[in-house]
Amino acid sequence: MMVPLLRRALLASLGVALAAATAAPAALPPALPEHVSIERAVASTTSATGPHAYELYRHGAPTKPVQWLACRAIDYRINPAGEPAGMTGVIRSVMTSIGTQTGVSFRYAGTTTHAFGSTSFDHTDPTIYFAFTGKQDVAGQHFAWPGQIGVGGPAAAWYSTSVGGPTFEAMTYGRVLLYTGFKGRLTGPGSTWQSLITHEVGHALNLDHRTVHTDAMYPSLSEESPGRFSPAEVTALKAVLQRTSCNYAAFKRL
Repeated sequence: MMVPLLRRALLASLGVALAAATAAPAALPPALPEHVSIERAVASTTSATGPHAYELYRHGAPTKPVQWLACRAIDYRINPAGEPAGMTGVIRSVMTSIGTQTGVSFRYAGTTTHAFGSTSFDHTDPTIYFAFTGKQDVAGQHFAWPGQIGVGGPAAAWYSTSVGGPTFEAMTYGRVLLYTGFKGRLTGPGSTWQSLITHEVGHALNLDHRTVHTDAMYPSLSEESPGRFSPAEVTALKAVLQRTSCNYAAFKRL
């Protein structure tokens, strides 16, 4: 976003001294937040530009991933519309496991009406939103089993704290959409809901696909899929979870 520059008129006259009282120009307001989001399918392939560790990189530092503020618990909410029986328990178990692996707290904040296609979010606390669908075509996604059975991704925003000043940037929310036509077992490794949810939450937390077939972020679900993240994936997750000096006041402006 382009920010208008302050323009100062310079007055001059040969042989004439000009004196005038001038008021200081009013400061321009900080630029409005700019947003970007991405969703990835569990069955999609590695991008044409090659494998990457993360989905979103910082606007001002394209080699560094955008981070979640994680000095306090990251919230997650579940839209119960169309939710299969027992799924809240599986999601809560997965989020507890991810918290144990990363040392970051994830707090179940209750139900929501937030739909996958919505761009609204809680401006107080970073939040991951879960939703379900039994439709094969929804929100620009085509679901089938076998085929695409889940999609997830992060959203981020940034703004300049002052004209020409530093930029604040953070993850604003994550979203996960799960296809109820998938009939895997509820818990455990392999072709299970636990493995599927772990994978999609990985995307929501900013992880990209990995090429190791025994990693949770491998792009195809199979009996070899784990129900938790590998040590290498945990290292990558810790890089996107900011645990010190979190500016929640600035987050409220995103």
